[in-house]
Amino acid sequence: MPESALASLENAAIRNPAGAMELLLVTIRRIAAGTSLEELATPEAPQPTEVLATRLAAAVARILTDPAFAFNDSVALRLAAYGRVLDHVLAISGFGNSDHILRMLGASDTDGLRRLFQEDRRAFSKAWLLFSVDSALPIDVRALLEAPAPLALLVAMGLVSQKPILTEAGHRRREELVSLAGRLKPVPLPLSVDHLVLLSAAWMLCSYAGARDKHAIKPVLNRVLRQWAESIGLSDAALPASRALKTRPTLLIAAEIMHSNHVQYRYFGQYLRQLRQRFRLVLVTEGSAPDSHVEALFDEVQTFKREGGTGYFNKLADQIKAIAPDMIFWLSVGMRHWGPVLANFRLAPVQIVGLGHCASTFCDTIDYYFTEQGFVGDPELLSEQLVLLPDESLIFERSPHYTPLPPIIREIANPLRVALPSNLLKLNPHFLGVLRKIREKARRPVEFHVFPNVGGLELLSTRRLFNRYLPGSIIYPIKRYNDYLADVNACDINLSPFPFGGLNGVVDSFRQGIPLITLEGPDLPARLDSMMLRRLGMPEWMIAQNEDEYIAAALRVIDNDAERVALSRQILALDVESVISGDATTPLRRDVVDAMWWIYQHHEAIKASGRKVFRAADRQRPPA
Repeated sequence: MPESALASLENAAIRNPAGAMELLLVTIRRIAAGTSLEELATPEAPQPTEVLATRLAAAVARILTDPAFAFNDSVALRLAAYGRVLDHVLAISGFGNSDHILRMLGASDTDGLRRLFQEDRRAFSKAWLLFSVDSALPIDVRALLEAPAPLALLVAMGLVSQKPILTEAGHRRREELVSLAGRLKPVPLPLSVDHLVLLSAAWMLCSYAGARDKHAIKPVLNRVLRQWAESIGLSDAALPASRALKTRPTLLIAAEIMHSNHVQYRYFGQYLRQLRQRFRLVLVTEGSAPDSHVEALFDEVQTFKREGGTGYFNKLADQIKAIAPDMIFWLSVGMRHWGPVLANFRLAPVQIVGLGHCASTFCDTIDYYFTEQGFVGDPELLSEQLVLLPDESLIFERSPHYTPLPPIIREIANPLRVALPSNLLKLNPHFLGVLRKIREKARRPVEFHVFPNVGGLELLSTRRLFNRYLPGSIIYPIKRYNDYLADVNACDINLSPFPFGGLNGVVDSFRQGIPLITLEGPDLPARLDSMMLRRLGMPEWMIAQNEDEYIAAALRVIDNDAERVALSRQILALDVESVISGDATTPLRRDVVDAMWWIYQHHEAIKASGRKVFRAADRQRPPA
């Protein structure tokens, strides 16, 4: 019987650890591409995933601590692209993290790392590439800034994009690193999609930090991404010196994700229906994404396919240039790795980004941020000029897959079930520590139901995270929307995460009459829930301004059945579906199309005005 991939790696690590690195890189890349540990092992003798992860972690330690291994810069750069995959494996293994390997390398603290930098550069590089923000070793992430520029940038990006973070110490380290990352040097990136994916992940995931300057990293990454793209032949479009206004201009909708099962369809569907009244709408997205429901919203749909290598970036840029759009509206930037690359180029005279990812781009080539005014607390946290819509204009597109489900309002909840319908990225250890305080202070048993929308190693890591902070929590795998909604329907309240809240979670909860508590902040992600609660006329005390208020509001609902049930009945009386949902039969408002048309007509004057924010009242006349 032939050896399994895992057994082959283990044997290579024993026989010739110095020569086993190539096999290790192949194995890690397979895991990154979706191969499970079970698929790498012998199916005839199944073992728990944690055991398989421990075996792989042991092989990693043997290979990377072999003094005969010629660990050069080329190998280091290749390993850097997969550092977070290794982190997942180590996190669910019996070792828990990479600390044992760092000790073997001589990097048990910050001073040890500095000594390695002077005495053994290979071991120094290995240690940083293996380091996790969750490390229990006394290592200061500020020391990373002293590392050589390529290594420092790639390691920092890997640490910023680490998920899940398993400890409060790791959460604090990540927050510090995000604030420091703007000081990193923009250096040329290896011409591989794997490295591009790493930087694009950090570009997006820095938004889930809480530091006010968390996006300071983006100008650095934008320079790196543009330089990377220029090196493979990308360039700005050749645009005329002045615009010729048209009666029906072409508005290209750049959608990183767009299918009728996704929240982007729900949020932007009514936007698109409005825009099509005055613009020719052309969708550009990946070929596997659009379905018939999506296609019905556009005049034309063009797709592309991600291929091996980097060539498809050039094809996609040429595709957009051939359309010759008058404007580009990015529904989001950051949710797919091609988004931050293309967004750093001028491919239309006017370029706009929407709320799809809830974060400013800091791209010189993106002119406007276009969203509802209640989502914006501090305009100075965004790099773009803001064109804001009235909050009451937001109408969600009703999902064609949604089947109404009768709400279940429990008069007495014991235990009380708390829904956490939040992506894993939002479930940071600090937030879980606040939930632990709430459970400890509650006057009745509290049971957490968690919907992290992940599978595989990430699901195992999520279970470890909750076992540490909130043992007994029920962690759900990825489910179909209606099945997920049925599980949420069995819960009593929704405690929204911070500093990155939800939006569609409000709709899902309120459809079922489930009250929601949120903590409001100044940045876009920290205002998603609060905008919706105010939009629906809910009590202001449900919107906390600090952690103490959040805990008090949560306990007020948890401990008082009568008040919780009264809130549920108030929510159901709103008939949320009729207030904030629509479809092809819904009479269209004018807010979105009129604001976009105003941008189209007055773009040069808006830019020349130097003003940061434009609300509905400011659009009654040309900008001065």
